[in-house]
Amino acid sequence: MPAIATLEELRSVQTDIEKFKTEQAEAYHAMVELLKKHRKIGYKNICKLFLGESTPEKLKGEPA
Repeated sequence: MPAIATLEELRSVQTDIEKFKTEQAEAYHAMVELLKKHRKIGYKNICKLFLGESTPEKLKGEPA
């Protein structure tokens, strides 16, 4: 299934990722490992947790 984002948006993200990889190599590799380790959780859920937009309880629909 093709991405909803435009090709221009995807290229912009790729450029930002490459910049982050170059400027913050240690943090980049730590993030890659975190994403690989928890891939089954889903990237959208990982992003919500990482950005502080949700909690595990909220994602499961349970009271905090």
